[in-house]
Amino acid sequence: MFAGLDFGTSNCSIGVIENQEPVLVPLEDGETRLSSCLFLEHGVSQSEAISEQALLSRVRAEQAAQSQRLKSSATSAVLSDEALVNKVRKQLRKENREKAKTDQKSLSVMQALQSNAEVIFGKEAELAHMHDPKSGFYIKSPKSFLGAKISRAQKTVFSTVVEKMLAFIKQETEYVKRNELQQVVIGRPVNFHGLQGSNGNAQALGIIEQAAKKVGFRDIEFLMEPIAAAYDYERQLTEDKVVLILDLGGGTTDCSMLKLGPSYSHLPSREQSILSYSGKRIGGIDLDNKLSLMTIMPHFGKNGLLTNGLPVPATFFTQAVRINDVSAQQDFSSNRTGSELERCCMMSTDEKLLRLKHLREQKLGLRLSQSAEIAKISLSAQEQIDLPLAFIEEHFSVPIKRSELAEAIKDELKQFELLINESLRQADTQPEAIFVTGGTAISPVIQNWIHSMFPEIDVVIGNHFGSVTTGLVTHAQRVFT
Repeated sequence: MFAGLDFGTSNCSIGVIENQEPVLVPLEDGETRLSSCLFLEHGVSQSEAISEQALLSRVRAEQAAQSQRLKSSATSAVLSDEALVNKVRKQLRKENREKAKTDQKSLSVMQALQSNAEVIFGKEAELAHMHDPKSGFYIKSPKSFLGAKISRAQKTVFSTVVEKMLAFIKQETEYVKRNELQQVVIGRPVNFHGLQGSNGNAQALGIIEQAAKKVGFRDIEFLMEPIAAAYDYERQLTEDKVVLILDLGGGTTDCSMLKLGPSYSHLPSREQSILSYSGKRIGGIDLDNKLSLMTIMPHFGKNGLLTNGLPVPATFFTQAVRINDVSAQQDFSSNRTGSELERCCMMSTDEKLLRLKHLREQKLGLRLSQSAEIAKISLSAQEQIDLPLAFIEEHFSVPIKRSELAEAIKDELKQFELLINESLRQADTQPEAIFVTGGTAISPVIQNWIHSMFPEIDVVIGNHFGSVTTGLVTHAQRVFT
């Protein structure tokens, strides 16, 4: 069996072909999106394998309960049998982990990764970390580190993390589909996040490919994510068009111009129909970080003054929010930064700075980043929100307006604009349509910006989280059959 796999910065998804159509596979609680994160809980030894008998019994119980809910409410959500199996497997894994808990703690991330303990993935990992950040090791968005300049030890850690995630996705797909998965097309950005350019891209692809081979994939192909999104959009075209594809992902933003339509869809090679592609190492996570820095950090002492008249060092706040920057997080966690922050708290009459001290000491940076992401998403539906931050301080919340989001990310939007203009320059033509995908494109601020750039061109907003995967499956069918 072959598949298309979107190993994303924020979310992962995988799809296969059924009845000649791409179908996404449920990965967590029956949903086809798996948050790109994992949690290595302290004190959990090897849990026992899931009993097929227990699984079947629980699935039957879930089916009966779902049928009962449908009788009493016409609005009840209906999960497919495959989705129910996926949901029950997660429940049983959790129960088995609870039985396997011990008092032993891992001394390092690598020690935890090399142990036989089962890893927690996705939303469940996020909840475990939020419940008790010190109860284990939490790793979010590993893809954003793969192209960065990292040490040999860090490369070993991230390689193992990628291997664990790919193994989980492969196993869930094989179990739900009852078929061995040997061939895969994996999406890749034009440029991975990091400052190493082509060397960073080669490093990232090498890590992913090696991990894919280790977990049992026999044949592995890579396809640029904006081109995969183009293949998904092409499925709905009835005439040929030159299309600008804008993929606004969690860690990268990619752009491409292609000739799409009935005349091109069945060609054995699509090289001649690709007019341009370009990409930047900037995405949704960077927008979250900027929103946090500009609207949340002032409530943590940013822009404050010390008793000697000097400002509180700005690096405290930039390091605190840049959760996808290895060196920034290392500096923020260092004893030196702790001592400097302690000294600043003593030299400041602004008690808001104590919130930053609490954030650092309790290792709540990732949770704050999640809150910033929640704010960005909430501002898609509301003009103003009160973002609750009770994990920092009881009854603490920060008011944020949609206009403040637009102001906070205006520099990033300029970078997106430069990216698009570069793609147009390479293609030396104007698009007849624009297809937009990626979770970042949900925001009305982003959509209004796109429409302002191309007021006379039809803008199509695709499946924010499924278009790339569907295109990868479409390409996998071409290369593996």
